Amino acid sequence: MKNLDLSAFVLQGAESLGDGCYRFPKNQSTSLVLDFPKGTFAGEPFAEEQYLSMDVTACGGSSAGLCWLFWDSDHDWSDMSIKMGVLPGLKTRLALPFSALSAKTLFMPRTPGKLKTVVGGRPLYPDRLHRFAICVDKTPEDLILKIENVTILDTEPDYPLEPVKMVDALGQKKCTDWPGKTKDADTLIAALQKEAGDADETPLPMRSRYGGWTGKRFDEGTGFFALHHDGRRFWLKDPDGYAFFSMGFDCVSAGSDCNLQGITDLCEELPDENAVGWSHNRWNGKECTNFNFFTHNLSLAFGDDFYGTWADMIRTRLIRWGCNTIACWSDIDFIRREKMPYVLIGPGYPTTEIRIFRDFPDVYSEDFKNSAKAWAGFLNPVKEDPNLLGYFMSNEPQWAFVNNLNIAAYALNTPEMTATKRHILDTLSEKYGTIEACNAAWGTAFSSFAAMEEPFDATELAGSAPDDLTDLSREMIRTNIRIPAEAAKEADPNHLNLGIRYAWLSSPVLAAGCEYTDVFSFNCYQMDPYDTIERFSEITGKPVIIGEFHFGALDRGMDATGLRGVTTQAQRGVAYRRYMHRAASHPMCLGAHYFTLYDQAYLGRFDGENYQIGALDVCSMPYSDFIEGIVKTHSELYDVADGKLPATEETAEEIPAIAF
Repeated sequence: MKNLDLSAFVLQGAESLGDGCYRFPKNQSTSLVLDFPKGTFAGEPFAEEQYLSMDVTACGGSSAGLCWLFWDSDHDWSDMSIKMGVLPGLKTRLALPFSALSAKTLFMPRTPGKLKTVVGGRPLYPDRLHRFAICVDKTPEDLILKIENVTILDTEPDYPLEPVKMVDALGQKKCTDWPGKTKDADTLIAALQKEAGDADETPLPMRSRYGGWTGKRFDEGTGFFALHHDGRRFWLKDPDGYAFFSMGFDCVSAGSDCNLQGITDLCEELPDENAVGWSHNRWNGKECTNFNFFTHNLSLAFGDDFYGTWADMIRTRLIRWGCNTIACWSDIDFIRREKMPYVLIGPGYPTTEIRIFRDFPDVYSEDFKNSAKAWAGFLNPVKEDPNLLGYFMSNEPQWAFVNNLNIAAYALNTPEMTATKRHILDTLSEKYGTIEACNAAWGTAFSSFAAMEEPFDATELAGSAPDDLTDLSREMIRTNIRIPAEAAKEADPNHLNLGIRYAWLSSPVLAAGCEYTDVFSFNCYQMDPYDTIERFSEITGKPVIIGEFHFGALDRGMDATGLRGVTTQAQRGVAYRRYMHRAASHPMCLGAHYFTLYDQAYLGRFDGENYQIGALDVCSMPYSDFIEGIVKTHSELYDVADGKLPATEETAEEIPAIAF
């Protein structure tokens, strides 16, 4: 064990309060920085099997996102950022294996007390590591962290937790009250039974049977959703030929599991193991003991056979709210039962046994072609379904979470002789003819093209190497899209291919392959998506659809806002209206889907996210102020899209987000 002395850290914006406590002022990015000579962690005591560990307590009422930053270059900005979430008032041990610095894994497993962990940045070189920092992003209020026992350990530590009761029997935060908090099980049962008894499904005015707009009909329709350009903008066209702008929720299901592995003592009361809600699985190599507070609460109101009553109640709500699309990650049984327009997302993505980087497959191999054909089979059961709007191929591939990604350089640095590496070397041999010509262009000294089969770092080469590698990367990504897209179109020629929902364009080469999809899709966590729509549609020439966005607040019993925060539930409605108006006002946008229908579990879903982002809380109670804004938005949106109503200028009161 090696202790790192906190007194050696330089405070940058943070204030030491003594006894290991530090104040991180609101609205500022602040950090504790430790510099050390290069090579300090080369070999021992730095080793992949070792762990950097510390005990952290967020001394306040909100969850906290803590970043560990690492440098192996001389840039001012960090080369790697590893962000972890912690619950408020709970001393939590955080431990990072040094193997994570390879950046091969984007999401780290949960450990008791810790929330989500995301690895950002490129792989690091241990012998060059020379700076480490503990950083906090901007926060809505001053954050006080107590940091103790910063150590380097030879083995993974244990994760002790005090048995602080943090959630009540309904899964709500225990220690505080707020307007609309469900007081007890009897109150929950009465409210849900009353709601289920109201089956009025009156839609918003001028809606077709699919939720399209009867104010604009292009033709008799094709029987399936299609694209249409009216001379001014792109639209979706519903199966009956009406203009359609897609609006709805991701994750339309009966809530989500709470990963209680190692933290059941944080719950005030849990039912026995035979009750509705319990399940077990594995995620990211770790055992998960899960409890779904959402479904358990529904079973209290409607009995163990609650599903049909719940599904019909949700359908009624969605129709009243003006939603016309059941978006990604939604319950397929709900989709089949309620027969509303929906989208699907492919199950995983075609893959190979050997991968180039993270989840990027060996795209020139026969295995990839075979995997793509098998993967496309998910479309066979739905290819004749008129309610299917289209399908996304995948969501936020992990390989794309590196800015200015050079995937071809990673392929050259793999120890295996992959089909992709073979393709790259054959391409270089064909272009340059001789190894001498290639060496002259790249500034290298290889004895032959065969010598390039051994792994080497090509990321910092000069000459024509960067341009060559960019071209090769673009073709790798194009192939990664083309082969599955062709397999999907063969399996289902009737429905729209909505593309891959990228988190962002970390490199312009990510647009490669869009010619094989009907739509370019992305997730856009901004307050205003217009400029992003403009940029992506210009790059791709395709109409676009937004797969995810959200806004959270801290006024109703949750401690993390998600990726965008505002002051209140009413301001969430303002933010939703502004976002959707701006999206609909762009002539290349076909729709936007809100993430998610329900809040996430207070103690964290499978990976630890615990955001206040839903239209419904853990007791299936709607956030009425937010819903009011949604209904107003949806009632206006077709007029905005058609240019009859200008997009609203009203903006929400944004606060720094608490997210990880």
